[in-house]
Amino acid sequence: MFSTDSRVILLAAAALIGSAGTALAQGTVVRAGGPSARAYPVGKSIAPSAKIALVAGDTLTVLDGRGTRTLRGPGSFNVSGAAVAPDKRGTFTSLISTQNRKQSRTGAVRGDGKPARSPNLWYVDVRTPATVCVADPAKIELWRPDMQKAQTLTVRNDASGKTGSAAWAMGKSSLAWPAAVPFADGASYTLSWSGATAPIQIRLVAFDPAAAGDPATLAEALHARGCAAQFDLLANSMEGAPAAP
Repeated sequence: MFSTDSRVILLAAAALIGSAGTALAQGTVVRAGGPSARAYPVGKSIAPSAKIALVAGDTLTVLDGRGTRTLRGPGSFNVSGAAVAPDKRGTFTSLISTQNRKQSRTGAVRGDGKPARSPNLWYVDVRTPATVCVADPAKIELWRPDMQKAQTLTVRNDASGKTGSAAWAMGKSSLAWPAAVPFADGASYTLSWSGATAPIQIRLVAFDPAAAGDPATLAEALHARGCAAQFDLLANSMEGAPAAP
């Protein structure tokens, strides 16, 4: 059975895929650097018809419904004028799905030498401390990139002291949040597991799944809630080609 939140997310994503021939909504700035960066802070909305003038040394990456465009100055750009290559709408649908989440098939490092990337936006990545937006409190899942051995993870609510444990089986990358430690909006939790260098602390915040209707709106909402790791994951997963002036 699909939960109400799951249906909202999947229907919104389907609507996005079906609107390929229609006008795109606004974009959202996901990276900015150079002399003009102050005018385009991360999280800023950009109208689809906006003309952006950049000077030498400027770099601006804007996310919209098809993916990201990286604009490099000097030059004048129409953000929605050129198609993103490759189109990332399918990637977005998979990334935000709350059903049939994929088990990672990679180790802690990707083939290109970079750290493995979580395959789902709503997983709680246990590698680093973060504020994590939770779209479905009943289906919180923890994720690890290295699944070569079995590990037991312990979760502690730092305010209430409630503690619970769950075990990753060898070959499994995701793990259901321990039922003994209920979700509390805004609460901080300490995670520890066998083989970890040190415990990490995360903060969970409730997130309206309706904001997942399109990539730009989702990015803006994640940024507003302080969910920087998920914001970066969305931007990196939707990476497109540089845009020409």
